[in-house]
Amino acid sequence: MKLYNTLKDIILEVVAVNSVTDTIKKKQKIVVYYDGDEPGGKGLRLIEPVCFGYSKADNPVLRAWDLEGASHTAYKGEQPLPGWRLFRLDKILTYKPSGENFDSPRPGYNPRGDRSMNRVIINAVFDEGTEPTIESSINDIVTTVVNSMINDIIQKEGEDYLVNVDLSKAAESYRQIYQELERRLNRKLTPEDKDNFRSQIQNLIRQSQDLVINNLK
Repeated sequence: MKLYNTLKDIILEVVAVNSVTDTIKKKQKIVVYYDGDEPGGKGLRLIEPVCFGYSKADNPVLRAWDLEGASHTAYKGEQPLPGWRLFRLDKILTYKPSGENFDSPRPGYNPRGDRSMNRVIINAVFDEGTEPTIESSINDIVTTVVNSMINDIIQKEGEDYLVNVDLSKAAESYRQIYQELERRLNRKLTPEDKDNFRSQIQNLIRQSQDLVINNLK
């Protein structure tokens, strides 16, 4: 792929959280325009996004394998491309699927998350033969359910109405999350399952709702 030939096709827009999580699920290669450090850091990059969450400074960040394009650390000769990079979402000015997919992890990929992140929202899953668990499914499901519910609220009531809503206190949030967990696990959740993960689910709902609302500002 000739990365810079795609520049004319890029549409500048704010990167939506659900776009990022969706491309991680689908394992899509992405062309981004990143406002990185200079010299050498600003420009187009072709990446494979695998993990999305919050940094230890509480910034929304994306871990990705950087295939080619602009790179401050590569320019300085410190970290050549291709290689792993951590991107701040507020510095990603464009986010466009390239039309290509990837189906295997790169060297050094951590299937359990990312040590540079304070909390992980979604991590790519490569071994589809592994039996899903509540622990491995919960982040992805909560993010999907919260995004869907917020989109419904916006369509029916408008964005301003979101300040009146706390999805972590809504019974419908938990009903949808438990329903999707049962579908993915192919079994009924026990009362003990729900008790054990209720607090974690509540915190994830709050984090996901805050992230989406901040992204709308």
